[in-house]
Amino acid sequence: FYRKLQVDDGHWAGDYGGPHFLSPGLVVCWYVTGRRDSVLDANQRNAMKRYYENHQQSDGGWGTHIESPSTMFGTTLTYVALRLLGEPAEAPRLRKARTFIHYHGGATYTASWAKFALCLLGAMDWEGHESVPPEMWLLPRWCPFHPCRMWCHARMVYLPMGYLWGSRWVYAEAEVDETVLSLRRELYPDPYATIDWRASRSLVAPIDDYSPVGVPMRAAQLL
Repeated sequence: FYRKLQVDDGHWAGDYGGPHFLSPGLVVCWYVTGRRDSVLDANQRNAMKRYYENHQQSDGGWGTHIESPSTMFGTTLTYVALRLLGEPAEAPRLRKARTFIHYHGGATYTASWAKFALCLLGAMDWEGHESVPPEMWLLPRWCPFHPCRMWCHARMVYLPMGYLWGSRWVYAEAEVDETVLSLRRELYPDPYATIDWRASRSLVAPIDDYSPVGVPMRAAQLL
């Protein structure tokens, strides 16, 4: 049994297939860093497409994880991943997913990690994302808000996100990449050039608003 599970290079992979917000991030990274087969080869890309297609729900969306009802978080990320993997925009399953996204307000109403991926890709302006200040790492270690005091997973996510947000990194070919330009049209009910990105920062669809942001945090994000 274990011999059959072992990968060619000798390791055993860990199954982390439940969340719908992890592998789309890998797809975005693969895409914006050159689409190398050494990162995702053709067989892996086809397998990912089948996996996403098999977990699409009857309302056209995807959940945050495979047992979740559809959310804007899961749907936006999976939709983008399928498009970057080569699925055409007019494929029936993507038309259905797009209807779900538009019904819930468009991609400006998705969750922050999905917005972050869209900003990296160039399918959302960085003005539409709340701040992730890398300067927090310069605080003295005794400060109760120092990122080193975060839970390990949050800390590991915050560090690269802070760097990328601070540099406002964007895919170099975003302005000429036909898929990215098409996503700008597909994901929003309003023309991309007319969106008030700063006003959209705190928007989130009610189906995704599990823990509403309090007044103090809203005020801090305006600084």
